[in-house]
Order: sequence, then C-alpha cells, then structure tokens
Amino acid sequence: MQLLKKRLSKEYFHLAYGVFTLIDGIYVFFHLNYLDNPQITPPPLTHFERLGADFVDDWWFASLLVLAGFFLLLGVFLGQRKWRDIGVVIAAPLYGAMAFAFAWRGLLDQRFNLTWVSMSLVFVLLIGTAMRGDRRHD
Repeated sequence: MQLLKKRLSKEYFHLAYGVFTLIDGIYVFFHLNYLDNPQITPPPLTHFERLGADFVDDWWFASLLVLAGFFLLLGVFLGQRKWRDIGVVIAAPLYGAMAFAFAWRGLLDQRFNLTWVSMSLVFVLLIGTAMRGDRRHD
C-alpha cells in the first residue's frame, strides 16, 4: 500500500491526465453528438463550423479518449513507463484536436466560449509532462 501511495504521488500528473481523459471519453459516450443540440449550439451552424469541430462529440473520438486514459492509468498503477507513454502519445493529439475544434467554433460562431483556452492549456501541460519524462523534482 505504501508503494502504491508513493507511486501515485510520484506520478501525480499522469494519474490526473489518465483520470480526466477517461472521464472525458465516458462523458462523450453518454452525450454523443451533444454539440449538435440546439440548446448547446443554437442554429444556424455553418458548414465550416461542422467541418472543423463535428468530430469532438463522436463515438470514435470518445473511444480514443477512453483508450488513452486507460493506458495512462495502467502505466501509473503498474509503474510501467511504456504504458504511460502510449497513453500520452494517444492523448496529446486528442487534446490538441479539441483545442483546435473549440477555437474553430469560437471564431466562427461568435458565442462566448472559453473551452478552447482550457483545452489549449491541457495540451501544453500534457506536452510539458511528456517532455519531462521520468525526471522528477523531488
């Protein structure tokens, strides 16, 4: 138990990315195509808005989020860098794509939305975590 606590403490960022990436994927599964809902995105949606952002609420995107979160958590709980790295490699482009999609929506649809700023922050922090690798600030 002590070893697990130490590992979770040491791998805090990977653990957090794993948990929240898994939650993101599960949320999308329960709310497929939520961005098409008129309560979320009042019409009219432009063709370009659909083109650049329509994938974020699809089942295949949610599947990739769940897979990335699973690999991140697997790597943390087993203490194996290989699985963590696979999770980061899957998650980073997904968060980059979400940042792009929500920025695209924000620019084209002119409704107040800060989701793209949050996704950009997550993307940058995830890349920073990946670049740091196994070097720790103890």
